[in-house]
Amino acid sequence: MMKITDKNSFRAPALLSALFLLLAFFSLPASAGNGPVRRQGFFIAAAAGYFYPQQGLFRKIYDKPAWPVELQLGWNLNRKMSVFGAARYLQTSGNSLLLAAQQPEETYALRWRALTMRLGMNYWLWPSRFTPFLGAGVSASFYQEQWLDAPLAVAGKKAGFFAQAGGRYRLGRSWHALAQLEYSSVPAGSGAQGKVNLGGLNLSLGLMAGIL
Repeated sequence: MMKITDKNSFRAPALLSALFLLLAFFSLPASAGNGPVRRQGFFIAAAAGYFYPQQGLFRKIYDKPAWPVELQLGWNLNRKMSVFGAARYLQTSGNSLLLAAQQPEETYALRWRALTMRLGMNYWLWPSRFTPFLGAGVSASFYQEQWLDAPLAVAGKKAGFFAQAGGRYRLGRSWHALAQLEYSSVPAGSGAQGKVNLGGLNLSLGLMAGIL
């Protein structure tokens, strides 16, 4: 078992506040000159963002920023509903201490990797140049914790769920800018410090393109 180092947990990024300002600005009614919105069938999206872990214990161990990337493929069922599948990759690093009292100051470098497969549905509030949405879905996370200075690694997989909100801003007939804020929960059992949850807040920015 490991003992965490006594480091300050990093605060949620100011980008979270910036997102709400962005949504408020673009939620103003679109001008009449924007023309009709063309509904695409299939769409593909790529995004990158910032992940803020929910668990304080996780933040203390892995105190380096985490910047997940995601690839998403979806289908617009109609002008209001869409379904999607996605793959998200996240990597971060940190340090830990063993419980051995003889060497209380000895640190060990750790690396955390996670691949999360997601399946969800979005509800688009209204069609315009900027279209906000609400969504939710389920996920399966495959993760590995690796000790870089020792031949030791722990791997596992856990199911979870997520809820998200955001919007897309039309750049052209097929292209959109995408912004979304997400909360995820990935219960991973209990450890020496109590219940473990690998989820958290994630802010992503990216591009979406219609392909049919």
